[in-house]
Amino acid sequence: MTTKKKSKNTFEEAYKRLEEIMEELEVKAENIPLEKMLSLYQESLELLKICRDKLSEAELKIEKIKSESN
Repeated sequence: MTTKKKSKNTFEEAYKRLEEIMEELEVKAENIPLEKMLSLYQESLELLKICRDKLSEAELKIEKIKSESN
């Protein structure tokens, strides 16, 4: 699982995996063992953090570009 997390270094990759987890939980929730649900939940929180961090970085870059152009 660590290898998967390290490969999720772009927003797009992290967001796609987050969508996959959500779909899996929606479709197969009744058949997923509790331990796997907890693991998916933990992974989704880590992916969410990656997405938020990437969006924050992008927002800061946009603000910098805007301030430099004024």
